[in-house]
Amino acid sequence: MELPANLIESSITRGTILHSTIFEEIDHGKYFVIIGVSEEQIAGFFFINSNIHPSLESKPEQFSMQYPMKKADYPFLRYDSFLCATNIITKKRSDLVKSIQSNITTIIGSMKKEHVLDVLEMVRESRLFSKIEKRKFFY
Repeated sequence: MELPANLIESSITRGTILHSTIFEEIDHGKYFVIIGVSEEQIAGFFFINSNIHPSLESKPEQFSMQYPMKKADYPFLRYDSFLCATNIITKKRSDLVKSIQSNITTIIGSMKKEHVLDVLEMVRESRLFSKIEKRKFFY
């Protein structure tokens, strides 16, 4: 039985963790977290990575946007990982709903509320995002 689009859409909120192969520039499935929301779009789409990419060590602004995620808090992780909050990727809500309905994307769970608040504080204070982006997606 296919879930109705409005039911799926209501479960796509800030802090939702998903896994998908919808990202054409990535050749494998990725875990990601929705941190930004607006009327028509979801944003953030911050990827969960097992390691911080070495190139970020020389970029303090981007390095500081790697939020630790512990396996103890998120059992789907194979090991302690990092949420990379360095750039905003947006998708239409309707496109994400369609990818869930077609089993390309799976809802895994939710970030702990205190972790979502930590990440929001990080992105609101970061110089990587414009005031317009922050207002649109992170408040």
